[in-house]
Amino acid sequence: MPLSYAAQSEDIVAEEQERSEPENRRETNREIIERVLVGDYVIFRRLALKRLRDRLAADDVLQSFCVKALERAHQLRDENAVHGWLRRLFETTLLDHYRASARLNAKTTPLEPGGPPLEEISGESLSVDESEVVEEVLATLRPAYTQIIRQMDLGRDEPSVISSRLHISPNNLAVRLHRARGAFRDALADTPIALQT
Repeated sequence: MPLSYAAQSEDIVAEEQERSEPENRRETNREIIERVLVGDYVIFRRLALKRLRDRLAADDVLQSFCVKALERAHQLRDENAVHGWLRRLFETTLLDHYRASARLNAKTTPLEPGGPPLEEISGESLSVDESEVVEEVLATLRPAYTQIIRQMDLGRDEPSVISSRLHISPNNLAVRLHRARGAFRDALADTPIALQT
């Protein structure tokens, strides 16, 4: 019994699809890495827990590692070396975590439990008078900047009065005030009090 035209055309389409798609389709680097990450997730998690001894930090490192692996999938040259490539990337991610932790620890100094209250440390009071800080910072600025900040920000004079007193235009006053405030902000950032906030 001869096949109908529709059945013949379906067979032809199926044959063409088989020819265009090889049976052993090659995996992309990303697919290979995803497969290995899913399969070896428990192993990498155990390694992270063993090294860090902190479940939250281990999970953070593992998440960062997986993201880096997927982002850098294009760098994998040999699919047979995927395990070694992932291991090096995992070690690099751990080192990045250690460096970040060291930077954070260097910025903070923990107080000893049961130590003296902060007010008694070296006999100094930690309360700061803001006006003293402002005066100290103003003393480090150029005299013209100090004058404009005192008149505009501290004295609350009108801009038109100040510009006529200094014999400059209102636009020039605005530019000078902008520069003075920038210099003040930079000088304030260099003071120890700025580090406490």
